[in-house]
Amino acid sequence: MKKKCLSLLLALALVLSLAACGGGNNTPTQDPAPAPSDGAAEPSGEPAGFQPLTYDEDAIYEANFGEFLEYYNTAKEAEDVDTRRALMAVAEAKLLESAPVIPGTAGGGSYQMRRTATHTTPSVAYGTDGNRLHQYVVVGADEMITASEIDEINAQWRELAGTGTFLQWVQEYLTGKGYTLRDTLNQTYSADPTSWDVLATGEQQNTKVLAQTYDSLMVYDVENVQQPGLALNYDVSEDGTVYTFHLRPDVPWVDSQGREIAKVQADDFVAGMQHLLDAKGGLEWLVSGLIVNAEEYINGEITDFAQVGVKAVDELTVEYTLCAPTPYLPTMLGYGIFAPLCRTYYQSQGGKFGAEFSNTASDYTYGKGPDSIAYCGPFLVTSFTPKNSIVFQANPTYWDKENIIIQTNTWTFDDGTDASRAYNDFLSGKCDFFGMSATHVELAKEAGLFDEYVRVGSVGSTSWYIAFNLDRRMYNNFNDVNAMASPQSHGSVDEITGGAETSEIEDDAARTHAAVNNRHFRLAIAFAFDRASYMAQGMGEDLKYVRLRNTFVPGDYVKLEADTTIEINGTSTTFPAGTLYGEIVQAQIDADGFPLKVCDPSTGADDPTTGFDGWYSLDNAKAEFEQAVAELAAQGVEVSAENPIFIDLPFAGMQTSNVNQAEVYRQCMEKAFGGAVQVNLIAGNNWEEVDGACFYPEAGADHNYDLSLLNVSWTGDWGDPNTYLDVFTPSGAQISKFGIFG
Repeated sequence: MKKKCLSLLLALALVLSLAACGGGNNTPTQDPAPAPSDGAAEPSGEPAGFQPLTYDEDAIYEANFGEFLEYYNTAKEAEDVDTRRALMAVAEAKLLESAPVIPGTAGGGSYQMRRTATHTTPSVAYGTDGNRLHQYVVVGADEMITASEIDEINAQWRELAGTGTFLQWVQEYLTGKGYTLRDTLNQTYSADPTSWDVLATGEQQNTKVLAQTYDSLMVYDVENVQQPGLALNYDVSEDGTVYTFHLRPDVPWVDSQGREIAKVQADDFVAGMQHLLDAKGGLEWLVSGLIVNAEEYINGEITDFAQVGVKAVDELTVEYTLCAPTPYLPTMLGYGIFAPLCRTYYQSQGGKFGAEFSNTASDYTYGKGPDSIAYCGPFLVTSFTPKNSIVFQANPTYWDKENIIIQTNTWTFDDGTDASRAYNDFLSGKCDFFGMSATHVELAKEAGLFDEYVRVGSVGSTSWYIAFNLDRRMYNNFNDVNAMASPQSHGSVDEITGGAETSEIEDDAARTHAAVNNRHFRLAIAFAFDRASYMAQGMGEDLKYVRLRNTFVPGDYVKLEADTTIEINGTSTTFPAGTLYGEIVQAQIDADGFPLKVCDPSTGADDPTTGFDGWYSLDNAKAEFEQAVAELAAQGVEVSAENPIFIDLPFAGMQTSNVNQAEVYRQCMEKAFGGAVQVNLIAGNNWEEVDGACFYPEAGADHNYDLSLLNVSWTGDWGDPNTYLDVFTPSGAQISKFGIFG
């Protein structure tokens, strides 16, 4: 029976406050709730009589993220890139051991069939170089590469990456196997480009097309080694704030017909940066606060672009001045934000700069189609028919035309309405690679192709995670089973239906607050979650482990370029060149004696932190829960089957697989804790409703849940672990998902 004694609630509040002052646990300090002047509860969406707990957000952050932040700030102060990367891994180990963030899954990892050799496009997890297709190795239209041969290709890539010999090896390997290589590539696409201006868009449907049309200052090759592109080389000032690029001479700009219109020069990079900031197409934030005065120009605080930190020193020298040393800047060069813009051609299409810029002006035609942009990349778009096809031809004036393998690249539109079309198009040679749905898998099995030709693709760099609401203040209508979130929430969830009545009334709310702010309770929850059984509901038994990721930053996101020595718990530890990020995270976890495996290079996966569940352990869950129960009891919070902790969990109730997954999670907690943790499943009618509770709100106070189960994700934007970890700093992009700040 639910306790409704206000005196118990007030006593508990006092205990929580006193316990926090002692520093012996993770419970935050608490500000007393102000009493309404008329003695009645203010109308704030809580049930009658509920006195919301108010915590000090800084104290909550310090209690749960403080150790991580200390190590993270130390990492940012490192003088060289390798030491920085290693110390970032140590910081993540501390984050995982505290468990406000519980790693979940990655993307990708589905079945596929292909005529294209893996790793013959760049596979870096940031920028757009991964979309560059001109060196794809493709076998005959009536051939298919076997799954075992793809496995051999992947293994050899790991062996040869960095030697500059893989591309030649894979061509010799396939011809030695009897395959015929060709210089054409066929693929499908599902959405027409909405903009052909690479500096004014961040949408994938646009950037994956436009990546074929221009070159960057530096580019990643198929071995993921950065090579000279439009720049032959660059210098970095002694203080790390000025990057000077020396351009390749005599690189032509051409139109879609291949006719030369100008030469690429330093001023084109100045024009490109100004156009990026004028257009405000969605990626300008990547240089805001990075390049001197870029943010001020965007905000209108300055109007003279000459004050922004990019200038043409001479015709072939471009210089970027940064706000602070940024050792990962080179990894950002593959984005469109650093693309050149042929100033004269842009102006010929009605383009203007500064206050005169208007992409809606009657004479503005730049980027409206493939015939209204200038090209300096490996391909020209020679034909585009909306919702039909895009045809690319090799650029005969490309500076590296001798190394273009694909001469014709044809994209055919597929809106996905025909479930079997992709499979049939692959068999007929209309597309050379595709990811398979359950329908495709069954067709391949019926045709006897599955065992020999179907394989599991690699996982992506996106990380989905579990977040605890450490300071939940949104309980609007939580006595009403037909509404969970507040209309104040961004995205306004108005009718999340089908869930159990939220039980957090009066002291239950305080008890849940205390529990989720206890490290051992969070770890117990993390260890009790059988993620493989959860994933099996959506991907099937065969693939249930593939997407599981045991860290937040992908384990292969970066690696050490040189032997690197750092302190691990006071002991100097040297990691050899080539050590992956995930291996260093594991080294710190092992040194701490923490019972967790997050990295296993023996799996053979590109990312050694994926493909297994290193978290799930009922023994660890019960051991952590026992400690949590003892600590909470010392604070006056009894936790038992008779007095359980209630956890509100929003989920997508409109799909059978999502319903089954939510039920798996509830059963995991029941199995581990025997009723001492009760999960209330709050079903949404659509993703917008669930995201309205878990994702859309900008302020921590507006997040309406106790636990967000794989509803939030992050993908890296450059080649440094801070692109992930920074989101959990006090001003980070996703710290509000934990109910604080924002």
